Amino acid sequence: MLDSGAVLALAGARSRPTPARRVQAALELAHKRDVVVRIPTPVLAECYRSGDQDVAVDRVVKNAGEPVAPDVSSARVAGRVLARSRFDSAHAVDALVVASVVRLGGGVVATGDIDDITRLAAAHPNVRVWPI
Repeated sequence: MLDSGAVLALAGARSRPTPARRVQAALELAHKRDVVVRIPTPVLAECYRSGDQDVAVDRVVKNAGEPVAPDVSSARVAGRVLARSRFDSAHAVDALVVASVVRLGGGVVATGDIDDITRLAAAHPNVRVWPI
């Protein structure tokens, strides 16, 4: 699962080469293991801003990840994750990232927001964090 930091690292690889390389390493590992890489649609809402950035984000979606839209069950898990972590709704997209992984049965979140994602995923041992 890619969060906003991972998507933006790939979209702006020239300006952020180190994070982009770390995300690319995660993608290569996923590919070798035949794992589908997903991007929650709320993450895309955080990434789309206009013009060239949108084109770069579209390229990431086309080449790196399959969009996944959270449903009501995911929203419920995200709300519980937020409550358990004592985060407010400012962390809703991160909570939806974690909830999406939980609802898919577990996986890895590639993120630049290690502390928040780790805290949100603390009660879910099937969610691992890949720092970028």
